[in-house]
Amino acid sequence: MKRLIYIYLAIPAVLASCTAPIDIETRNSEPVIVIYGCLTDYPSNQRISISASSPYFDIEPNTPVSDAVVTIYSSEDKTFTLRESPYENGVYLTTEIMSAEPGISYTLSVETDFNGDGVAEIYTAETVMPQYAELDSVRVNDINIMGFRHFALNIFMQDEPQSADYYLARFIVNDTLETRHITDYIIFSDEGINGQYLNDITLWYFDDKDNDNPYAESMNIDTTFYVRSGDRIALLFSRIERGYYDFVNQCQREKNGENPFFGGPASNIDTNIRGGGVGYFSAYGTIRRDVVVP
Repeated sequence: MKRLIYIYLAIPAVLASCTAPIDIETRNSEPVIVIYGCLTDYPSNQRISISASSPYFDIEPNTPVSDAVVTIYSSEDKTFTLRESPYENGVYLTTEIMSAEPGISYTLSVETDFNGDGVAEIYTAETVMPQYAELDSVRVNDINIMGFRHFALNIFMQDEPQSADYYLARFIVNDTLETRHITDYIIFSDEGINGQYLNDITLWYFDDKDNDNPYAESMNIDTTFYVRSGDRIALLFSRIERGYYDFVNQCQREKNGENPFFGGPASNIDTNIRGGGVGYFSAYGTIRRDVVVP
């Protein structure tokens, strides 16, 4: 079976040894400004979120940063002003409807007195929206895995041979966006498939809602999504820049942990925010393809 996304089975190991408690001192670093936003080609009030980082083991969300001066400049000499949302602190929206365009460069500027010394710091980031992906169509195949029914979401597309490409996939099931968070995103590069035509290649597997699986309720897997016959799936497919691909990949690794279990410790995530901030500013266009589950 041709598959684009490989499933790795982790086999637990039984470790027998003498143990002793070890006290590890953890120190929280000073908060830093976190800036995140992705421009899209969908005409809307584009959004940028700004907050202060939280301690690593803190369960509380980041503290929103208000009263910032936020501006986006394009390489076509257009300027877009953003204002803080009256409904979400720390979320800034363009004051006019806009949409990003392929090949256009966008520069983000954020001015705010984050450290409280009376002088506003300036944080900037740049991105160029990639060209659209060459996605032709999608199909859902009914398959059987270990006696249970599943559905494979397959794609048909031509990969661009001239350069390395990076892709982002999300999906809507019956008008509900299931992949709402970065940790839900499906990302992959064209390493090993550069320039090839992806003919009926599996992108993702869905579990059948009607499966009589006695283990389903005990499985707590964030990336398990369920559909049944007759459901509508809309695939949202984008070509993204390498930096944003790395950012999403690192965010997912930090949340899900290392594989193998005793991998490297948590590390700082790459950012394109200049001036001492962290986060990411990107832009991408999206192709939508709809299919009905058989």
